[in-house]
Amino acid sequence: MKKQLLSLLVLLSAPTFAAQTEFNTQALQACSFIENDFNRLLCYDNTVAGKSLLKPSVTKKLTPPTTAAAPIQVKEKVDDFGLEHKKEAQVEKETEIKAVVTSVKEAAYGELIISLDNGQQWRQIGSDSMRLKENETIVISRGAFSSFLLKKDGKNRSIRVKRTK
Repeated sequence: MKKQLLSLLVLLSAPTFAAQTEFNTQALQACSFIENDFNRLLCYDNTVAGKSLLKPSVTKKLTPPTTAAAPIQVKEKVDDFGLEHKKEAQVEKETEIKAVVTSVKEAAYGELIISLDNGQQWRQIGSDSMRLKENETIVISRGAFSSFLLKKDGKNRSIRVKRTK
């Protein structure tokens, strides 16, 4: 009895399964004609999931910006792109300062910490060596990319430094 019932269910479900696979086969064939990779994959996914292949119509109303100032700000930013360094150059900056060393200390890894008579404090960057003593005159000049170079007055040898105070 159970075998007969099971075979009856199989026979009844066979036409339904065949119709369903035929529909999916036709839908999958339709998807294969889509040229855009993303849309073709979306079509396949929707077909296998049993979703509609028709795109829902979505209408969204776009509203114009309320203020006219926003496009002007964007235009100014676009016009100034790449010229930021030129604006800084227009403001006259000192290219170097001269000062007298008031104290020289050594940091944990051997970097020099140099205090000057004008109240500034500079720390060595890197591992270059330089012997500095108190009451020596030094020159700190601007380097590339907002870096600074410290050298003894009248000498060519320099070390890279950054200002700490």
